[in-house]
Amino acid sequence: MQNKNLIINILILIFLFSLLFHQNVFAEDSLRFGVPAKRVALSKLESWQPVIDEVSKRSGLEIELVITKDHYELIEKMKNEEIDLAYYSPVFYVKAHQELDCIPLVLRVMYGTPYYRAGFITQKDSDINKLEDLRDKNFALTSKRDSTSGYYIPIDMLRDIDIDHQEDLNIIYTGKHENVLRSVSYGLVDAGVIKLFILEDPINQKYLSDIKIFAHSLYLPASSIAARKGLSLNEMDKITTAFLSLNTDSAGRQAMSGLDFDGFVLSDDKLYDIVRDYMSSFDLID
Repeated sequence: MQNKNLIINILILIFLFSLLFHQNVFAEDSLRFGVPAKRVALSKLESWQPVIDEVSKRSGLEIELVITKDHYELIEKMKNEEIDLAYYSPVFYVKAHQELDCIPLVLRVMYGTPYYRAGFITQKDSDINKLEDLRDKNFALTSKRDSTSGYYIPIDMLRDIDIDHQEDLNIIYTGKHENVLRSVSYGLVDAGVIKLFILEDPINQKYLSDIKIFAHSLYLPASSIAARKGLSLNEMDKITTAFLSLNTDSAGRQAMSGLDFDGFVLSDDKLYDIVRDYMSSFDLID
């Protein structure tokens, strides 16, 4: 009888150990992926879920989508290890890497390229033909301190010619690049700055006859997906491979269709040195 009870107790211990082991494995395999909500339409946020589901399937890792109010909260959550992966715009990748030493994994591709430019636009018949002509004009940006090509890059370019956006321009914040495009096209502002790839979108091509591009930035790397420091190499390899595979078959391409992504390519911190050069005139990205 004692032997029987001993065997039962051993089996119970094995079962409990096995259950605990599987729970730990599950906890290790469950990752959180952060995306900032600011300036992104609800439909775009919802469009991330099919991508995350497909990457989960391909990597064998459970991934939870986490929405943050902006890039600052995104960085804070990674700092506190509340998220493991994040989709950072170029300026905020630079900030996150500086503060957290996060690891870039993949770079998103749109309209066939992982690069883009910020472009200054005005109405077709405007007498604004160079950056110096912007002084004292109504000028549209996207969002204060929360956009690479819609705030930081154009402000740096204006500083290079001694135009202070606070003193020398009447700034209007529109919230989205598409709103800047419409505001310029309709003559609601004198000029503005947009990420030029939005002109590739068929829905925006009707505005091409109304505007002209009179200045632009150098080519910038697009947004990167980065992993927090401390994530295992095995997990990072699985995630990277899964994202890179999305454009190789119809299921992956379908998952990305809501975001208009063509796919992903390997990212590298050195790609963002051009962004660091632009940001050198800013003491802090805040």
